[in-house]
Amino acid sequence: MKDEVKVVLIGAGSLTFTPSLLKGLILSDIAKEKALTIALVDINQDILKVMYKVGEKMVNKLKEGKIRIEKYVDRKKALEGADFVIITIGVGGVEATHVDVNVPRKYGIEQTVGDTVGPGGIMRALRHVPVLLEIARDMEDLCPEAYMFNYSNPLTPLTRVVLRETKIKAYGLCTGAFGVREYIADYLKVKPEDVNAYIGGINHLYWITHFTVKGEPGYPIVEEKIAKEGIPKEGDLAITLELYRIYGLIPMPGGRHVAEFFPHLFMHKKAIEKYKIPLFPKWTIYDYKEREPFERLLKDIASGKRDIRELLKIKGLEEEGIGVVNLMEALTLDKRILFPGINVLNTGIIPNLPSWGVVEVPAYVDATGIHPLDVGTLPKGIAGILTQRLAQYEITIDAALTGDKSLVLQALIMDGYVRSVDTAEKLLNDMLNAERRWLPDYWFK
Repeated sequence: MKDEVKVVLIGAGSLTFTPSLLKGLILSDIAKEKALTIALVDINQDILKVMYKVGEKMVNKLKEGKIRIEKYVDRKKALEGADFVIITIGVGGVEATHVDVNVPRKYGIEQTVGDTVGPGGIMRALRHVPVLLEIARDMEDLCPEAYMFNYSNPLTPLTRVVLRETKIKAYGLCTGAFGVREYIADYLKVKPEDVNAYIGGINHLYWITHFTVKGEPGYPIVEEKIAKEGIPKEGDLAITLELYRIYGLIPMPGGRHVAEFFPHLFMHKKAIEKYKIPLFPKWTIYDYKEREPFERLLKDIASGKRDIRELLKIKGLEEEGIGVVNLMEALTLDKRILFPGINVLNTGIIPNLPSWGVVEVPAYVDATGIHPLDVGTLPKGIAGILTQRLAQYEITIDAALTGDKSLVLQALIMDGYVRSVDTAEKLLNDMLNAERRWLPDYWFK
């Protein structure tokens, strides 16, 4: 086994993820047992310097193992000799995400997150797909055996394009899978450790295939609770349990992301009011008001105005990055774990979904690699919804790589948010023009 491990983070300006990953890696068993290099990469030199300083101060404070922090604007220099490459990029940053949502609003289209599906998810894919592919091709040249762990949204098509177009070992990661136990435990008023749950589906729309509570089958307990209390009229649970009543499985990771996959049911004015669905950017990482205090804290720590202990004592700081840290520990140190949800190519894992699609399922992980669990077939109604979405993602990828506007139009119509061809065409032109500076030139030739 290697004595040195190199982890490269591309998109190191990520406000919450980078501090979380740094803390998780510094305290990890990898740092204790190996010489660890953490290479931070970002095209924004100012935020890169901040994160580098924060990383240095974190290492000095925690003093765990032999750790070196590096910073790069040129990712190619960072990728040489990498073992793991973590992607958290945001092409166009928060500004572009606001454009993703605000332009459709002129057409009466609302989104609650806007980074996975809807017009926002499509435009985000058009910006990110070419960049993910460029990174993957650099990895083929410089670190072909490295693992790519992609956190950037829309996660499914971004992970898929790397698997489709390169030989890189690419996996999609999302923190949502770690919240399934807590979600069920909160609803049933039990401890999270009393719940064991298994999921199957696609990112931001996976379904709890089965679960137990203190060893007992969980769905009968849910049925009993619904029989006594009914389904809430509004809020997150109202959406989740309404879909459970119809499809027979609980969709996750909660109502907000799930609602966006059913725009005809939830993302129109009456439904938004009925279910009290928060609209973008409320309670998202894209809300400038939410970001500003944390961004100020990081800058003050980097400049020495405030102590690193202020950051380290934040409850749950390590939670966002701990999943990928656990994965890397399992792969590097041969620690066998069951990972609750990872995005992989559907090699028969869910037989009634396309074999070329990327699905989110649990996986066993050890030094031999990542081994997804066979989930089995999903109910036909659910499989139909997911199959159409995977097909729409595939068309979106084709559009992103070619600049073919007719393909984007197809994706918009399949997506379900537009109500007419005329609206789709006008919206597409408006969004392409509004995001011109973040898109490849071939869109405008």
